[in-house]
Amino acid sequence: MEVIIIGIVTFLNLIILKIKFERERYADLTLDIAGLATLNYMFGGTLTGMTIAMISSFLLSLYLFFSPPNLSLLD
Repeated sequence: MEVIIIGIVTFLNLIILKIKFERERYADLTLDIAGLATLNYMFGGTLTGMTIAMISSFLLSLYLFFSPPNLSLLD
């Protein structure tokens, strides 16, 4: 069951990343990929940990999609 969940959530997460790339939301995309890498590093040792990391990353992607980061302070 966990493998199915990981597959579905990974697919949805990649769709969101593709949409962000096509809309040129690179700050969003960078934060998403950094979050995904960090979560996979932290929880990637077990199947349950990987499930937690993928779902957390998907939720982070959704949050950033609807509430993009304001990085204008860096300019």
